Parts: sequence; structure tokens; C-alpha cells
Amino acid sequence: MNHKKDGCENIPTDSTGSTFKSSADLEQSPSRRRLLLSGVLKGSALAATAVPIRSFASTPALTKDGKICTISGAQSAAHSQKATLPPCKGWSPGYYKKVEHWPHYDAASNLLGGNTVGAITFNINSPFNTVFGSGPATSLITIMLTIENSLEFHYIAALLNAIKPPSGYVFPYSASEVIGIYNSPQKASGKDFFYTYLEA
Repeated sequence: MNHKKDGCENIPTDSTGSTFKSSADLEQSPSRRRLLLSGVLKGSALAATAVPIRSFASTPALTKDGKICTISGAQSAAHSQKATLPPCKGWSPGYYKKVEHWPHYDAASNLLGGNTVGAITFNINSPFNTVFGSGPATSLITIMLTIENSLEFHYIAALLNAIKPPSGYVFPYSASEVIGIYNSPQKASGKDFFYTYLEA
């Protein structure tokens, strides 16, 4: 599209040199439509790549009522067409009040080995904020025993479930993803998801 000078005003023209008289003429020009569509498509592709997708879980699974076992899958009530996906499940926070239920507990020595997520190795006495990168400085076991129904209570259970889910089930998020959800705008909806679908 070109522009012709007419006094002080620019009048748009199409590729043949014809001037446009109205906005309707602009919309009817094939070259104008191609230009607009090209900009729209490029913009939407850029927008799609700029926004990180946090709702995908590392392990595809189904809730007991057939929903896709992710935060967004449960929120949208999206049902999977793949009935062959494994079921998702985790233990409740109450289960983890007993130290012997924590991953890497050695019954023979009555000791709890360390659990590692990324570069952090933790045990029951590790402060929550050291493991999760934010939150209270209270030890994990203190939260489990004395601060029931807090956000952190449910996130500790989710973290331990991600490290070692119940036999025969999958936990849809990795331990690193659980920590990431805690530190994201999805923190509250993540807790609701864990509580509703993954705490047995």
C-alpha cells in the first residue's frame, strides 16, 4: 500500500495506485487484508511463545473421575479421550505426619535419609523456605505436626508425593514442578488441586 499526497493529508492507495475513499475500501483490498492477517498471525505466534505454559504436568495421568490430572485440566473439567492413561494419586498430609512414611526412610536404622530436589538436599528438620525458596522458616516436620491445613502443609505432602507416589499410581508433577507452582501465581489453585484430587 502506498500513500498519495493531497494537500496536507496522506491518502492511502492500493498496489494499483487507486485511492481508498473509505475504511470499507481499505478492508476490501486483498493486499490490505493480507497485510492485516500477516500481522495478526505473527503477533499471535509471538504471544504464544512469550507466555510460559505452567499447567502441563511432567507425567500424563487421569483423576479418579477421568479428568486430565493437571491444575488446568481439573479447572476446565477436561476429560481425556485416552482411557489408557494411568491414575494419579498421592498420600494426604496426615500420612506424612509419621516420619516412617517419608521417602528414603530406613526402617532398619530408624533414620531418614536425605531427599534431593535440584541442588537442595533436605530432611524433616529443614526449614520450609530453604526447600521451597520462599515461605516460612519453620521446619517441615513442625509444619506437618502443628500447622495443619496451611498452604505449606499441603505443599509438603505434594513434594513428598512427587518424590515417591503411592505404588501403582503416578503423581503428575515432579518435585521441582511442585516447588515452582508454590512460587507462582498458581499457588492457591495448586493447593486446591492437590487437596481435591491427589490427597488420599
